[in-house]
Amino acid sequence: MFKEESEIKEYKVLTFNLKQEPFDVMVTGEKKLEYRDNTQHWRSRFFNKDGTQKHFDYVKFIHAYGSKNPFFYCKYEGLEMVKNVHVTYSSGFSVNFDDERWAVKLGDVVLIGNMNQ
Repeated sequence: MFKEESEIKEYKVLTFNLKQEPFDVMVTGEKKLEYRDNTQHWRSRFFNKDGTQKHFDYVKFIHAYGSKNPFFYCKYEGLEMVKNVHVTYSSGFSVNFDDERWAVKLGDVVLIGNMNQ
């Protein structure tokens, strides 16, 4: 577990912005996968031009946009292609899709910040 964000700067970090509902179930560690469409934009974020997968140590999630907004970091555990996902979390937030999408696998939350905003 890290005490402050500056400790993570030396690592490779993949950053995502989230709306409130997914942020709330992810910061607690309940939601362990983040889904992204299988588009060229996301492939370019996940893969190098030679087709090899980029290396990441951590994933940073920010609620909405802005440097003062709540955020958290969790361990990056890999990437896989999934389809037919229908999940409802304890808050009532649900993820439902049948097409293929990328799933970023998430480990433990290692730092939480700006939660009093």
